[in-house]
Amino acid sequence: MKICYRDLQNAASEILRHVGENEENAQIASEIMVVNDLRGVSTHGTNLLRMIAKRCEAKMLSLPSRVTVVSDNMATLILDGGDGLGQVAGYKAMNAAIEKARLYGLGMALIRNTNNVGSLGYYVHKTAMQDMAAIMMTNGNPSMAPYGGAEPFLGSNPIAFAVPSSSGMPIILDMSSSVVARGKIRMAALKNEEIPLDWALDSNGKPTSDPQKALKGCLLPVGGPKGSGLAIIVDIFAGIMSGSSYGPNLKSFHELEGQTGVGACFIAIDISRFMPVDQFKNLVGEYGEVLKSCKLREGFKEILLPGEIELRKEQESKESGIEMPEEVIDSLNELLRKAGIGFLLRSMN
Repeated sequence: MKICYRDLQNAASEILRHVGENEENAQIASEIMVVNDLRGVSTHGTNLLRMIAKRCEAKMLSLPSRVTVVSDNMATLILDGGDGLGQVAGYKAMNAAIEKARLYGLGMALIRNTNNVGSLGYYVHKTAMQDMAAIMMTNGNPSMAPYGGAEPFLGSNPIAFAVPSSSGMPIILDMSSSVVARGKIRMAALKNEEIPLDWALDSNGKPTSDPQKALKGCLLPVGGPKGSGLAIIVDIFAGIMSGSSYGPNLKSFHELEGQTGVGACFIAIDISRFMPVDQFKNLVGEYGEVLKSCKLREGFKEILLPGEIELRKEQESKESGIEMPEEVIDSLNELLRKAGIGFLLRSMN
């Protein structure tokens, strides 16, 4: 089914307000989720609303979200997410880091005691569009084995970077430390589809193509020891340094186990402290053009820059609608009915 993104954001905002979020925060979180849906990153999109509603019913999510300042010292800041929506905490940390960067050249905001912040690409892209460079990372519940291990200890612990470009399309690298994000395995399970054998291990430590068995086992790190090492460093920055939970102490947002204890780290860099912004953007734009002109390998039609697929998909989805599974639309419509909201999501087809 194809859904109009404006209708989807309106529905998401109404659902969030119904479960206890205030209007400003509901707008922030719904925009972030819908942008993820537009970009094809549905694991961090409005599909999360079902779990948000369940956690609210179980009193395992504190709404309205209240983000408070723990410490504020020149270029650095620590925020407490108050166990509210991670998207709200991430958005406020992003803005705080940008303000710090304007003052000091670099701004770093850490978040403790929050929840799933969604796709990091949203935040670093927004920052790059303000002519700054950005780095963001966050940790998650144990879902990935360390290199050589056969049981979960690390989260998929993503990290993202973004820089502006004269092309108008920032270069955005947003990647998990695992071969694939756990959300993609959940989506495969929802669609009853098999997964590649190199994505995960079952509970016995054996490779599996069954997403249900993979969810009971653990993810594999991307690039073996490289992905494992990256996840460890992200856990230290986002978890230990922020004063949040880390390693096996984190809990899953998708299970009713209690507070997740997620942490995050956001860094904004004022490019103008190093060279004129237009010069930097022109150099990045030229760099991308030369890179994309490289000789192609057999079977490839073009060379893509990091984030290019998602930004193209976003534009396409705005024009033709967001492709979403019927099961997700049905679940969102059920939430709209429970909230007594006078409209339902319908296909554009």
